[in-house]
Amino acid sequence: MSKLTFNQRNLTLAPHESVLDCLLRHGEALPYACKAGMCQACIVRAVDCVASEESSKWIKPALQQKGYTLACKWFPDSDVSVAPPLLADFALAATISALTPLNAHVLQVVLTPAEPRRVVGFNAGQYVTATNPHGCARAYSLANDFQLDNCLELHVARTTHGEWSGWLFNQAKPGDTLYLNGPHGTCYYDRAEDSDAPLLLAGTGTGLAPLVGIARSALQQGHSADIHLYHGGRSREQLYLTDYLQQLASMHPNFYYYPCVKEANSSTDADLLLGKLEQVVATHTNAAQLRHSRVFLSGAPDFVHSLRKKLFLQGARAEHIHCDPFTERTVTTAS
Repeated sequence: MSKLTFNQRNLTLAPHESVLDCLLRHGEALPYACKAGMCQACIVRAVDCVASEESSKWIKPALQQKGYTLACKWFPDSDVSVAPPLLADFALAATISALTPLNAHVLQVVLTPAEPRRVVGFNAGQYVTATNPHGCARAYSLANDFQLDNCLELHVARTTHGEWSGWLFNQAKPGDTLYLNGPHGTCYYDRAEDSDAPLLLAGTGTGLAPLVGIARSALQQGHSADIHLYHGGRSREQLYLTDYLQQLASMHPNFYYYPCVKEANSSTDADLLLGKLEQVVATHTNAAQLRHSRVFLSGAPDFVHSLRKKLFLQGARAEHIHCDPFTERTVTTAS
């Protein structure tokens, strides 16, 4: 069997095992989110060896030259040595300038980059991997456009066993420094491609973050076609930014906001749509609308995959459906 060296430990790779799975199996706390190459949270350095082409192709060329690759996509068939990433090589330092509760379980995190000139191509809807002062990393979507706001905005939900969210809710304070890697993903508004098309945005929980950013970006760039934004939660308490989105709808006749819940109170929630969000969205759309629409989905992976399939079968073109589903993992790293 092949050997994997990491942090001065010699580990045994099982046949057809990825570097990430080997490290996790041996108790090494490497951050990861999707295990599919999308989030890039599991980036590592190949030391005195060459990573596979498949694992490296996801990484920017400048980082490839320094040996960086994705642990989840690297399946070695010989002995290899791996090291954690050096933050100075790939991360952008940013200071927390504000922490604002959006509801009982979600924080708005506003970041000020230390080097604004390096914030190029950060589009609302893309995602970054944020590393906190303790070395814990997590992928989050951008809820705004830096070029318009001169800051970066994230929405973070408190999770029961989340290392990153636990630190943010219980210890973080304005002035703390985070390190950002990215941006990544294709879930953003492209004026050249999307300006004449209706937009369908749907998300659950903090999946609202990229959708709000995309909607704002489109409206600020003069998008004239209809924009339909659906946001779902189990109950009204899980929704957020409702007043802001309703105000946005009143200001822009082509923007429509649909808050949706699974559990509604008949006496107080008459203004909300009732049901599973993927079913609500599917029943509100038809083939004629979807054929020309740009679709953006975000939130829980099961929801994203289910609705993506439904809308494709209803007539949406595969290349016009954009989504970046993530789940939080309870691992940290000391890199």
